[in-house]
Amino acid sequence: MSEKIIKAHVEEITPLTDTIMQLILTPEEYVDYHAGQYLQILFGEEAYSYSIANAPLGSHKYELHIRHSLENPYNQRLFAHIKEYGSVTISLPFGECSIENLDARRPIMFIAGGTGFAPVKAMIEQLLSTTDRRPFELFWGARMQNDLYMDEKVTSWQAHVSRFNYFSSLSEENSEPLVSFVLARHPNDLNDWQIVISGPFDMAYSIRDALVQHGVSPERLFSDAFSFEVK
Repeated sequence: MSEKIIKAHVEEITPLTDTIMQLILTPEEYVDYHAGQYLQILFGEEAYSYSIANAPLGSHKYELHIRHSLENPYNQRLFAHIKEYGSVTISLPFGECSIENLDARRPIMFIAGGTGFAPVKAMIEQLLSTTDRRPFELFWGARMQNDLYMDEKVTSWQAHVSRFNYFSSLSEENSEPLVSFVLARHPNDLNDWQIVISGPFDMAYSIRDALVQHGVSPERLFSDAFSFEVK
């Protein structure tokens, strides 16, 4: 898919927590994408990337999960712009870490930190919309319970989908890194899985390094964060 620049109306802004906002964008011209990819919001000469949090299942809308805080001047400008104009200029699609690029025969493990859940949500929605029978798991780490902002939705998936397992970890309650929970559950079979890592870049790199140190083949690890790493 080649990228296109389009305008999109901001249809809804919904607070998911005190600091995380859900945006629903309705584009003037719909551009298709794969679950797991991201778009960019263009601001003059600047471009900021946000994962698309819904699977492309016919709504022709883009859902974003954006962390909004006083410490982030760009997001302050973004929401001020939306309040004044009600629309944004976006470019998409971007990213290689999509459901289409995973091995259709292997089970999938998702490891997400904070709003890194957004592309994982899209990929899980895609899995649930098909006849795919592969097992898949989600390990979602956050600072506090409130930061697991769609915990109820994920718990509902687990209750109704037998091939899906969900594990969460809160850093305010447990000092162990998120990857330690993965290693505890999968001491011997990690190379049977393909592992998608999503979240802050430093988190993605450290989880990758820990898994490789425990014998996981780098070919089994997927994250768009790896494309931005300075060698």
